[in-house]
Amino acid sequence: MTTATGVKYETKSVKAVRGLEARTRAKLEKEGWEFVAQEQGTVMSELTFRRPRPEIPWKLIGAGGGLLALLIVGSLIISAVGGGDSSNNSAEALPSPAPSQIVETEARTLPAEATAPSIESPPAAPVVVAITVDELLDKLNSAQMGGIKNGDQFGLTGELFMSKLWMTGAAGEFTVMLKAKGGAQDLSVFVEQSDAAGWRDGTKVQMVLEAEEATINGETTGGWLRAVSVDTIP
Repeated sequence: MTTATGVKYETKSVKAVRGLEARTRAKLEKEGWEFVAQEQGTVMSELTFRRPRPEIPWKLIGAGGGLLALLIVGSLIISAVGGGDSSNNSAEALPSPAPSQIVETEARTLPAEATAPSIESPPAAPVVVAITVDELLDKLNSAQMGGIKNGDQFGLTGELFMSKLWMTGAAGEFTVMLKAKGGAQDLSVFVEQSDAAGWRDGTKVQMVLEAEEATINGETTGGWLRAVSVDTIP
């Protein structure tokens, strides 16, 4: 706003809770604002203040702008004069490599890359866990097979029995039984039928068994054991 005297003011309106107008007014007057008017509301009051707007130093801005223009022009002239020499010097200091140098560099680097051997870590050998027939049967019968996963291997010594039931079952595997729980239960094992030649009830064997899945009537389940090595105990 501009008064009759030509002084330009900036105004500011502030809302204050009724009863606290004096505190708000004192704070703004301390900051240089002049109280102009107050509109009383039911809950809030609106106070209007003003203060002279600072004048913009146009003369100083004009002088600074002229000096900046001179500096820019001077920089452009210096760049135009020195740019040609700089590019010429760069061209002389950095000659292009001769074709013979390029061929020689490639001949040195290519054989090193071509003959670099590839290093592959050998697969880790499976860990064979020593266990008894009864312990392994308990794992298979426990919840979630006692933590047994496909590929786990177990080493045990057991006694064969129930030879009348040894046969090639629905899974297409020849199956024998190891005595468990004193003969009250059995542990079924997939073996090569040729390995079982000459076995009978009471034959003692040392086996390394591996847990795997088997598919019977289109349904695949886990918890089956295959003999990956067998030794007959005399």
